[in-house]
Amino acid sequence: MRKIILVIKKRHLKLILLFLVILVWFGLHKPVGRLVFPFSYRDQIETGAEYAGVDPKLVAALIYVESKFNPVARSKKGARGLMQIMPETGFWVGTQKGLPLQEEDLDRPEINLQLGIWYLAYLFREFNGDRILVLAAYNAGGEKVKGWLSSGVWEGKVDDLHRIPYQETRRYVAKIMRTYYLYRYLY
Repeated sequence: MRKIILVIKKRHLKLILLFLVILVWFGLHKPVGRLVFPFSYRDQIETGAEYAGVDPKLVAALIYVESKFNPVARSKKGARGLMQIMPETGFWVGTQKGLPLQEEDLDRPEINLQLGIWYLAYLFREFNGDRILVLAAYNAGGEKVKGWLSSGVWEGKVDDLHRIPYQETRRYVAKIMRTYYLYRYLY
């Protein structure tokens, strides 16, 4: 009996490997993507976002960019918690909601999410549901964004982000939008 020896040419081996990589990618890309882009606190985010009328995947993207889901994250400017709420903003939102707060409460996920989601919904009302303006306002402040719009510095469009005076805000809006589309796809 003759032995059959399979000879695979180098170029065929590359094609076979490419084919296997593609098969693995299509089978595993979402689970791997979910490891890289987690959706921690999902139940709380979805419940709060639904109640406030905000897209929970946008909230998740914002949290990912702001704190990588670290409940005790701190910014150099003093923002705290999952949604990186400035203490002044947190106290203002707390007053609007009738919640007496201590600064340490901003590190508690249930409080931080409640305040941050409410504030995001407030910005959506202030900026007529325009996601780009809301994200810019979440980063730079609503009054700054209104000033840019009224002075004509920025038209508030995604294709003219380069005209936002603050480089940090330009990058912030673009990064959250990219991350938001990933969350929409992965979840």
